[in-house]
Amino acid sequence: MRMKKWSAIALLGSLMGTCFTAGVYAQDVLQRVDAYLRNDFKIVVNGQQVTLANPPLIYNNSSYLPVKELGNYLGAVVNWQESSKTIYINPRINPGQPTEGNNINYTEIVFQYPYVQYFDYRGATYPILTNTTEMTYYRLKDVERMGVPTVGLRKAKEKYSEEIYVGEDELKKVWGSEPPQSSYMYNEGVTVTGENDPIKIKALKDYVESFRYYEIDKIPYMSSPIIIDALPELNTYSYLLVENGHYFRTTLRLTQSNNTNSNNQPEYVVGSSSKENIEVVKVNK
Repeated sequence: MRMKKWSAIALLGSLMGTCFTAGVYAQDVLQRVDAYLRNDFKIVVNGQQVTLANPPLIYNNSSYLPVKELGNYLGAVVNWQESSKTIYINPRINPGQPTEGNNINYTEIVFQYPYVQYFDYRGATYPILTNTTEMTYYRLKDVERMGVPTVGLRKAKEKYSEEIYVGEDELKKVWGSEPPQSSYMYNEGVTVTGENDPIKIKALKDYVESFRYYEIDKIPYMSSPIIIDALPELNTYSYLLVENGHYFRTTLRLTQSNNTNSNNQPEYVVGSSSKENIEVVKVNK
């Protein structure tokens, strides 16, 4: 039997119940069919055999595969939007793509009240570290996490953090008629990216909140958190903040304690490295 092309299969939403919690549909849009699960089918993606949690489904002599699982293997981000009953399939950016675009040198920008802004884009909400100078710049890795292609766009480098940004004017070239919409999603405490465990996120946010205001040798300190990003090393995070008017970066590490909360879930202790004044370090290089 000939296997159907995956992209055509993925858009048939009537058989996607194993992939999304799609809510209750009106009876007039449902169609009952007789199909067969084929646990004996082998799935090979890009020459490598993979094991799907949900087996292929055979209906009317065609093969149907779980879109979210297969999308992950094919390097796509698959989102489900309940309000519009829409499945979004977004290409994921190649992690190895060059960030310099067509230029050898980056435009230099400097932090001016950086903040996290939320955007709704193709079925999901994404946080983006935003910096406004003569125009609005968005942190490149946050934009790429959304699945927005940025190859060939002119980039900028922030002077102190040395992170790469892309300007709004450049992004308009690839957003076209479907730009992300600013979301008014309320976020409690500092934004944490790259971490999905709610217990770990809470531990990080509680730690940051406990050091918003403190005093050493009768000198008051006030910290304003900007963003926490998960690092490749497990339970390790980069924390960017403003303290007494200067930009600092520190590394936070989570260690699981022997205690559990009321739901018998593990608790974590947060430790940090010394704060690095990135303005001073960068200028003195």
